[in-house]
Amino acid sequence: MLTTHTPHEIPTRLEVRVRGRGVAHLYRERDEYVLKYLPQASEAEFVSLTMPVREEPWRWPRDLHPFFRQNLPEGFLLNIIREEFGPYLDGTDLSLLAVVGGFGIGRVTVVPEGIDGGGDLKPLDLEALLNTEIPGAEFARLVREYARAAISGAVPKILAPQEAEGAIATGKTTLRSAMHIVKGSDETTPFLGFNEFYSMRVLERLQVVPVAPTRMSADGRLLVVDRFDVDTSGTTTHGLEDACSLLGYPPHEKYRPSMEAVVSATREYIPAATRHAQLQQLGWLMLTNFVVRNADCHSKNIALYYRTLEDVAYSPAYDIVTTQAYPRYATNPPGLSLDGRKTWRPGNSLRKFFSARLGIGPSPYTKMVERVCEAAVETGREMIEAAKHEPRWHTITKQMLHAWNEGMAGLRSVRGERAHQGLTEDIERAGFSDPEPPERPTVIGKTARRGKR
Repeated sequence: MLTTHTPHEIPTRLEVRVRGRGVAHLYRERDEYVLKYLPQASEAEFVSLTMPVREEPWRWPRDLHPFFRQNLPEGFLLNIIREEFGPYLDGTDLSLLAVVGGFGIGRVTVVPEGIDGGGDLKPLDLEALLNTEIPGAEFARLVREYARAAISGAVPKILAPQEAEGAIATGKTTLRSAMHIVKGSDETTPFLGFNEFYSMRVLERLQVVPVAPTRMSADGRLLVVDRFDVDTSGTTTHGLEDACSLLGYPPHEKYRPSMEAVVSATREYIPAATRHAQLQQLGWLMLTNFVVRNADCHSKNIALYYRTLEDVAYSPAYDIVTTQAYPRYATNPPGLSLDGRKTWRPGNSLRKFFSARLGIGPSPYTKMVERVCEAAVETGREMIEAAKHEPRWHTITKQMLHAWNEGMAGLRSVRGERAHQGLTEDIERAGFSDPEPPERPTVIGKTARRGKR
């Protein structure tokens, strides 16, 4: 558990570090939040793509700059942090950042002035975690134990370090940085590890774009995701900024932007020489989310990552989940609007978007659609085989197969196109019944906003 570096009082001034080196101060001044770079900060030590190093401070009205809000905890994790660290919180995001900012995703850390680091965490045995039955209540205990981390999202998840390989016993444990994100299931999203593992597998098997490597626990409840912002030694290498932050929106408005706005906000930072290839990568991600019916592809799940300003690119794909598999979320539309609408049957609107915004013409677009659909069929057959050996996965497999079948039909709904192979025959041969009826529509990941200040 956390053992040190908890502030003794609510801090009013934070130190911002890039890869461990202090480069700026963050504080509140009347009704504004201020980021002020230190004189020794180099041009390469920018905190955010939207806030390059300069002498004049960067100000944001009423709340933290969007960059600093992008990884603040949400939902279940936020509630636990409030319970565990209530005396150090004053209701502002600045105090929340003071508690969690020392651990998180990306090359930027934030700690109270005068604090050496973010604290100490007990190492986590990932192999044991992956091969042991972990009930929801037990994972909730782990979330509480590793609560102090800047990691966004409403589903239960943790960052935890491992013991360094080859460490010599000296009376003090040698730790790696948290090289993995561990995600759990809850009562509304059973077997989420199974769901996300196979949903990600659809895009991964095409070998056309980077995809965050994942491992599923033996019981299908947990998913371990390899971080792509650290190297094999656990050293942070990359900065990460999501489209929601780049657009200046707070996290609770992550469903508000359109796909057009997301492309406009991200492409301007990508070097011209690699822009076309990067926009193709975004296209593959979009098609996969349409096929697997992932209503949770919002503006926080599309991000840029970089070492320098010269190598900005779209991050490896992450957080691909078949949300339609869960009756509570089965009727949710896509997370981001396209051509002014949110629909799973975009028809020519998507084709036109690919041509006008991504530079992908009709013929390449059609071939991309078919490749994603073929990958979905192959992955669906893998799920059927997995469910034969584990009866607990029968229902989630059935739900995902039906969702993918509808997803493929939705992309192939343009008039005049020939009939294509789907999963109907596989579903019938496996003896799966019709999908469970949907419940009242609910936005996945939607949480109550923090109280008024």
